[in-house]
Amino acid sequence: MTYREMYELAVKNLAPKEHGPGFSSGFVSAVLEGANGKYYCGVNIDLYCGLGFCAERSAAAAMISDGEVVIRRVVCVGENGNLMTPCGSCREFISLLSPENRNTRFLVDLNGEKTVALSEFLPYPWNN
Repeated sequence: MTYREMYELAVKNLAPKEHGPGFSSGFVSAVLEGANGKYYCGVNIDLYCGLGFCAERSAAAAMISDGEVVIRRVVCVGENGNLMTPCGSCREFISLLSPENRNTRFLVDLNGEKTVALSEFLPYPWNN
């Protein structure tokens, strides 16, 4: 799958919805490519009490359930279709799944297919 196809899948999976007081989801969507060559999708879940999780961690949960922990590539979009970079929690979460994930590439420019490695977002891990 190309980065453009990953992007289009992420946009397709956006489903912004206010479910009721204190619960919304689908405002952010992510597609991960595992080292096994499979693609995993996820959306954010926000609970107003501060619980919930990001789209990247939602997709990673599906990947982990499938027995994979190494991520090759990530495309993440917000509700307007703009590319997003991982928050600090997602950076740490992905880095701790496998040392190989420091090489995970995040798409930051669709037209130029510019990517940034997780190691560039998280240059000084706390556990070294």
